[in-house]
Order: sequence, then structure tokens, then C-alpha cells
Amino acid sequence: MSIALVLIILLTAIILYATEWIRMDLVSLMVLLAVGITGLVTPQEAFSGFSNPAVITVAAMFVLSAGLTHTGALGPVGERLLQISGNSEVRMIAAIMFASALFSAFINNIGATAMLMPLVTAVAQKSRLSPSKLLIPLAFGSLLGGVCTMIGTPPNILVNELLKQHTGQEFSMFSFSPVGLVLLACGILFMLLIGRHLLPERKAGSLTEAYQVKEYISEVELLENSPLIGKTISGCGLERDFGLQIRALLRGKEKFPFPHRNRKLQSGDILFLEGDPSGILKVREKKGLQLVQEAEHPIPIEASKEEIVVVEAALTPTSEMVGKTLRDVRFADTHGLTVLGIWRKGAPVVKKVDHVVLRFGDVLLLQGTRQRAIHLGHDHGFLLLGNVDRVPFRPRRGPAAILILLGVVVLATSSLMPIMLAATLGALAMVLIRCLTIKEAYEAIDWSIIILIAGTLPLGIAMERSGTARLLADFMLNLLGPLGPWAVLSGLFLATFLLTAVMSNAATAVLIAPIAFEAAIDLGVNPQPFYMTVAVAASASFLTPVSHQSNALVMGPGGYRFVDYLKVGTPLNLLIWLVGSLLIPLVFPF
Repeated sequence: MSIALVLIILLTAIILYATEWIRMDLVSLMVLLAVGITGLVTPQEAFSGFSNPAVITVAAMFVLSAGLTHTGALGPVGERLLQISGNSEVRMIAAIMFASALFSAFINNIGATAMLMPLVTAVAQKSRLSPSKLLIPLAFGSLLGGVCTMIGTPPNILVNELLKQHTGQEFSMFSFSPVGLVLLACGILFMLLIGRHLLPERKAGSLTEAYQVKEYISEVELLENSPLIGKTISGCGLERDFGLQIRALLRGKEKFPFPHRNRKLQSGDILFLEGDPSGILKVREKKGLQLVQEAEHPIPIEASKEEIVVVEAALTPTSEMVGKTLRDVRFADTHGLTVLGIWRKGAPVVKKVDHVVLRFGDVLLLQGTRQRAIHLGHDHGFLLLGNVDRVPFRPRRGPAAILILLGVVVLATSSLMPIMLAATLGALAMVLIRCLTIKEAYEAIDWSIIILIAGTLPLGIAMERSGTARLLADFMLNLLGPLGPWAVLSGLFLATFLLTAVMSNAATAVLIAPIAFEAAIDLGVNPQPFYMTVAVAASASFLTPVSHQSNALVMGPGGYRFVDYLKVGTPLNLLIWLVGSLLIPLVFPF
């Protein structure tokens, strides 16, 4: 009975994670309550995840990463690496992936991606190369780099803690390095020889002197003196002269999606125009059109033309605006910026921007003063892409931030202190030495990830206690056991990264680890290679934008579509699966 109950909870959780009908952290809380209320675990065990050393370590690593980001400590290193690449696409991809991997080995993947993304878009602009050719390599490099050390990614930390709990063994800080470095080299070679040819080349154009790779949809209203009044959609010249298409027309309370080309335009019509932002900004001056957002939230008169910029801003996971609409947060009134359009998951949003519930990875096209844009990027969880100076850092604290990180690595590597204590001490030092403020430290922690991990851990306990993990391990052994432990490990690798493609990599690691343990025990072999397999496979999933936050973060700025990840990620995942399955047992013998 208990096995059936655990399987129902497990399958329900996987479906909810995959469909995103409910936020992942809320799904994890539902899982926590389900295993607690049904008696599969005790109430204390249900909430034990919040005190788990791995969860505390992950939270501390978020703060350590933020300290490095806010001081700009690693910025010069990234700039130098990208400078030496010149204008060669091959060298740029190699430099970007190496820099991203180097940073991700010691700070969280999403932090490394966010830190380098403005640099990469600037390099693309300078080289007249589409950012869509560089941003997926940036994200993939961060995933591969995270595999190289124990602190590189949450699954590594989680798997190490679960290995310690189950067997008393543990990995050291650099136990992951031999496997991680080989896989990184394979990943870079793949992207240089094959992957770069599979990357899309989204159109590049002008965004008031900024680099722009996508089309937005903006709302404009026909003014009374507009020369377009009385003309048909086909005869108004918007598409011919400005490259703009009318995706929808709003007349009063009636909306016409893809209106007929013979429909005549009237004064007061609201048009949803799709096209390059430069075209939208030009047409309003020549055709008697008023940007709706600009009319409702005019730019202050005192702002001179030289101060006005049009800039893209991508939402990061820690932005307080995720899950809210612009109207909810009174965006224009609070920040003095006008939102001209929103780009999401490879396509513009055809909806009044004030009514759109914002999600992580959304890219907003903003217009306003340069100073207001910089302030938004500094304090509110947005990444500014082009046309503004990068966010000001605390450069004087940069050396201190690097020393703190090195101190954490030395303490953890030398076994002078458990990684949980070393990371927490480092996080505290970042605040005390003022590499970041206490407010910034709290904001740096991605609480949704913390809750997701803490909520999933009790399900792992229930899987072990009920015998569900053994049942699933027996199924795998019956299928692959006759072929030997190498085949079982390969099957475990494949199952892990396929599951990671549709749900959180941290949750995947927690759920697969008990199965890996039972499989190793039944085979009578060393469990270490199986745990290493789970960690690597959970961290190196490139199949979809939802398989990792780094993939999701570059989706909007790169103008990528879901299929782009499948085209590039599928062969790379197959390569990593093949190499990893052969390599891990050589480094960690059965």
C-alpha cells in the first residue's frame, strides 16, 4: 500500500513539474505535506529538508556568488578572455564556454551566466554577430563547468550529502574534476565542430544604436490627425515602409486578432504592431501614432533627448516582479520607465503589457532615462542588455570577495571544516566585509530552489522506507543487470538526464539517488560511481530551456525557440551520456 502511495505522489509530482501548471516550489511543498500527512514520514522528517546540510550549503553558495557578482570581481577575467577571442566565431565560442565554465565551477551556474551575458551581447554587437550564435554556448558552458567541482551546482552538493548519509563515504571538493574537465572539453569541441552550425541566426538590427535580435509587439493608438485614418490595413504602408505587421486590432472593447487586410482604420483604434523596435519608434513620428504606454506614462519633461534610451531587460529568478503584472507593481510610476513590449519563450507577447504576468526569462523592451535603467538593473533583479553602461559594482571589495571564496575552497578541500560551515562562514564574511549588503544577501538566495530541494528530500526518504526505490532499482536491474554494472550505470545516466529535461535538476538528483543506492547494493559494487553518475547527468542536461535556469535565462535575450535547444542539445546530451558512461567507472571503479 505504501509503495503504491509513494508512486502516486512521485508520478503526480513529475507531471506537475513537467507541465508547470503550478510553480515548482509549491509542488515541492505539496509533496512535503503529502508524505507527512499520509504518514509515509514523520512530521519531523517531513520538514527535515530545511535543516539538511546540502540545503544550507546551497543557500550559502548563492550569497557567495552574489558577493562576487556585486563586486565585479570576476568581470575583468571574463572581459580579458573574450577580448583575446577577436572577431572569430570559433574562438569566441571557445572563450565564452571556457569563461562560463571557469566561473560556474565556483559560483552557481545562473550567477555565472548572468554575469557574462551582458559581456557576450556586447561582443556580439562589436563583431556584428547575432547573439543567438553565442548565448546557448554561454549557458551550456555554465552547465558543464558546474560539474567540475562539488560546489559548482546544487545536485553535486545534494548527491554528496546523500552519499554520506547512505554509505558514510563522501566526495572531496575536486573529486568531480577529472570527469567534469573531460566532459567540458568534449562539450567545447562539439560546439566548435558541430553545435555552432546547428545554432539559429536570428536577425540582428538596430535598436536606437543598441544591438537588437528580435521583434516585439507594441500597442499604438491612431490619433485624430493620423494620415492612416480611413485607409485599409493593406493600403496603410506599415508593412511596406516600416516592416511592421498588425497582429491584432482593438476597437472599443472589441478585439480583432489578425484583422482582415481590407478593414479600414479609424481614429482611436489600438494596433498591436509586430516588428523591429526601431521601426515602431520611427512610425509613431510619421504616421500619427501614439505608443499607448508612452501616453499613459509619459517620460518626464526635464529628461533631455540625450538621456533617453531604449534598452532590453531580462528578468532574473530573484526579481521581485516575477509572478506579478506591471500594473501590480506600478512599474512605470515606481521606476519611471515605459515598457514598449515583452518577449517570452521565442515569441513576442500579443497582449496589453500591463496585464501580462511576468515570468523568469521574460525580456522587457524599456524606454526611459539612462539613470533609471541603470537603477532598475542594480536593485530589482533585471539584466540590462545593451545601450547602457553595465551596473556599477564595488570594485574595491573585489579582491576581498575572491579571497573569501578561496578561503571557503581551502577549508572545504583540506577537511578543516565541513563544506556547510565553510560556505556559511564565507557568506557571513561577504556581508561583514561589505561585498554586499544584508538585504542583497537575502535577495541573492533563490528561495524557490531552497524550498524545492527541502520539499523534495522527504519524498526521497519515503521512497527508501517504503521500498519504492528498491522496486524501481529491481526494474532497472531486471532490464540491464545481465549486461553488468556498466550497463546499469549507463541506464541510470540516461534516465536521470531525461527526467532533468522536464523538471528541476536538484529534484531529479534527490529522487534518483535512492534508486542508484539500491542498484549498487544489489549489484554488490561501489556506490560512488552511481552517485557520481546521478550528479553529472542531473547537471548536464541541455535538451530543453526548462532543464536548467541558465538555459531559460538566455532564451529571451537570444530569441531562441524550444526547438533550438532540442536541435543543439540532443546530440550534445548523447555525447555526454556516451563519454560519461564510459569515463565515470574508470575514475571511480566498481
